[in-house]
Amino acid sequence: MFIVRSAVRAIESLNNLIGSVTAVGLLLLIALVVWEVFLRYGINAPTTWGNELITYLFAGYVLLGGGYTLLHRDHVAMDIIYSQLSARKKAILDVLTAAFVLVYCLVLLQQTGIMTYEAWETEQRAGTDWGPPLYPVYAAMPIGAFLLLLQAVAKLFRDLYTIFTGADLLPDPVADKHGEVAL
Repeated sequence: MFIVRSAVRAIESLNNLIGSVTAVGLLLLIALVVWEVFLRYGINAPTTWGNELITYLFAGYVLLGGGYTLLHRDHVAMDIIYSQLSARKKAILDVLTAAFVLVYCLVLLQQTGIMTYEAWETEQRAGTDWGPPLYPVYAAMPIGAFLLLLQAVAKLFRDLYTIFTGADLLPDPVADKHGEVAL
């Protein structure tokens, strides 16, 4: 069980780190948006690359934050019934749906990996005046899919442990985030 705990802890630490770095990156993105708006409307001198770079950075932010979002259960959810269930019943329901999540992550990883490799191999560029290479932008997709897949596997291990023991494998990161006690 030590190996499973260590793996889950490592995956969650990685997603927490990536989430924190991404959050700081979001502050830089906000500064870039403000700068671009100032240039465009304040002094009527927009850049040729500003809007495109903002779009690419925001896409990276969304994609790289998937594992962090799953870790902290911040995805949009309708949990009217789910919130009323015991921890063990929630874990059972989560394990039943885990196959769908894992298949989604694997297909996403495979397809975005192919797309990124093809963009790199063919030196694909954006069809704009700026025309940056697309493979660095596309690379955020398989990396984000991989982080999401890792977190889904970690959650599956947590849920299986809860089903069989009735206890938490590790302290709940959501409870830690909100200062609550995990049930």
